[in-house]
Amino acid sequence: MIIFLTILITFLIANNQVLISGASNGLMLWYNNILPLLLPFMLISGLLEKAIINSNKVSSKKSVFTILFLGLFCGYPIGAKTNASFTRANVISNTLGNILLPICNNISPMFFLGFVMNNILKNSISPILAYAVIYLPYLIFLALELLLINVNKKPVADKPIYKKSTIENKNIAEESIMQITMVGLYIMLCSILTEFILCSTWFSNQIKLLLVGATEITRGITYISQSYTLNTQIKTALILSFTSFGGISSIMQTKNVLQGSGLSLIHYICIKVLCAISTFFLYILLV
Repeated sequence: MIIFLTILITFLIANNQVLISGASNGLMLWYNNILPLLLPFMLISGLLEKAIINSNKVSSKKSVFTILFLGLFCGYPIGAKTNASFTRANVISNTLGNILLPICNNISPMFFLGFVMNNILKNSISPILAYAVIYLPYLIFLALELLLINVNKKPVADKPIYKKSTIENKNIAEESIMQITMVGLYIMLCSILTEFILCSTWFSNQIKLLLVGATEITRGITYISQSYTLNTQIKTALILSFTSFGGISSIMQTKNVLQGSGLSLIHYICIKVLCAISTFFLYILLV
């Protein structure tokens, strides 16, 4: 480990301009776009979680609706954060939480319509088609997992004992600020990694497209959209596929908010990868 860290520090010092550029791009992306949009949603979702969990008539159905509503409309990592909060408080079971996690933790409609559809795809395809190829695989995997649970006669949701103190004793504002700060850190790290990939001579342009797309969604799909080596169909399919996946940055953000919940990050990553691949081939088949 000491040898590895020494080599890493030496490498970063030797490439300090790439390091500075990547860190600067990541921090500016977080400051200008992520912070003003995500922090209010984190504060509101935290207050909503507290109100629901501490209510006298809390139910699994109400919790599932809240998880899906916040996740699908607020974007990363709000869905995972809400899911983890309800799982920690035993409002829903770990089994149900793991099943919901991949579909509830996705991009927000504002980012999808404003950035992906308008800025990247230039509204060249129908938003309905785009949403269909992204979310249909998630719905299929959701149905298959629920069917598998039913066949094995395992309870999707039990009647747990609520741990209200986990919500009552936490400071919503402090927790939200800490989480949004960690989001910024992960975006910066992935932006640095993206910069090193783009400046590297080790990879071909095609490999760079895949690596950057899988690292950070904003820089990734922008880089793919500017490629001259891909035809329009493949380029659009890749953009939608990496939009579905969300990038390593979103996985790191998800890992941070899942701490102490017992939810499986491995299961989440596997479903995300399978859905991203399915989105790619589904678009190719439909267009």
